Amino acid sequence: MKAKYRALSFSAHRIRIRIEGVRIEKLLDQAHRKGLDLRSVRLLSHMEAECHTTPRDLRTLKKLAGARYRITEYEQKGPGYSIKKFLRSPIRVIGAMLILLIVITQSFFVRTVEIGGYKAIPETQLRQCLHEAGIHEGAFIPRIDWNGAKNLIYDTFPQITWLQLVYDGRKVFLNISEADEDPVSSSETGQSSGSGQYEGSGQTSGISGDPGTSERPYCNIIADRDGYIEDIKVYRGLALVEEGDHVSEGQVLISGCVPIEPTVYDEDHPKQYYVRALGEITVLTPFRLTFNQERYVASGKDDGGDGQDGGDTIIASKTEKTKKQVQAKANQQIRQWAKENLPENAQILNKDLNFSYKENIIEVGVTIEVRLQIGIEQELLIGQKDSDQ
Repeated sequence: MKAKYRALSFSAHRIRIRIEGVRIEKLLDQAHRKGLDLRSVRLLSHMEAECHTTPRDLRTLKKLAGARYRITEYEQKGPGYSIKKFLRSPIRVIGAMLILLIVITQSFFVRTVEIGGYKAIPETQLRQCLHEAGIHEGAFIPRIDWNGAKNLIYDTFPQITWLQLVYDGRKVFLNISEADEDPVSSSETGQSSGSGQYEGSGQTSGISGDPGTSERPYCNIIADRDGYIEDIKVYRGLALVEEGDHVSEGQVLISGCVPIEPTVYDEDHPKQYYVRALGEITVLTPFRLTFNQERYVASGKDDGGDGQDGGDTIIASKTEKTKKQVQAKANQQIRQWAKENLPENAQILNKDLNFSYKENIIEVGVTIEVRLQIGIEQELLIGQKDSDQ
């Protein structure tokens, strides 16, 4: 048990040795009775053997061997040996400490500053204001006066009605909301460049939350139809679903409310920040359809007689459709249905047809699997939880 514990220890240092002498079996038997940890024992001849052991057990083995056996060390390995070898080199130790120090100190400096929600105010002016408040790439985080920075922004830009200044790790996020320039005219005309997108027309570009389609700064991406997630790419926001999940119409897919881990620099640190969610969501959706067809097609037959108008008499007859004709008609009906009900980016992957013959009709049951991109914007009101959307 003692030898086993030493072998499992992280600091285990193992040495590969060669034993030479007469009656090596006797020495190995003595080592076993002493409880020495000899691993991978291999007899090379009746006078030679190889094995692995620890430095402590090697010292005991040499005492047992005395002058009758020759023990040669020719390979050392294990975490313990590597650590000892590393610690013997002052240059390596100093280099490792410097790297660790750089990593630790870097966490106290701002790496990037991201700004969102602005419309009329130029981003360059907002960045200049933040710079004057001491918030910029490379700024020392513990020295930043966050409340003072907020007051400076409000004083500099009176049109800002709400702002959020937070940091997550080494990133600083500034989100603002500006007052509408002419809210009366907007309400009278009933026009809002973003209203159509928020109310549910699909994104034809395939990217949900395209910044060019709406003026509203904060939103979620929700499902505009049911399906199984095949792929989801999040460019901005927080994904609430993953590949393989089933989603229902109206379910939030990408949230515009992103949580923030609390830090030690600010006790009043917000728990989240808001963005306009942006991403691409591809789903697989099964559709089960039913179409009806005439079972028979009409055909005519000339009997050679005289009709009332002096022509030949035509006697109508019926011919049952072939399977090929039924399939061709069903494919035509599926294409027409897809044109009327699916977006242009939809792709039919699999199709299964079942035919049920009745008195005068053929009932065609169709199951198709469709790949399509989903997602529409839903306005995210500040202070409103995602579950309320």
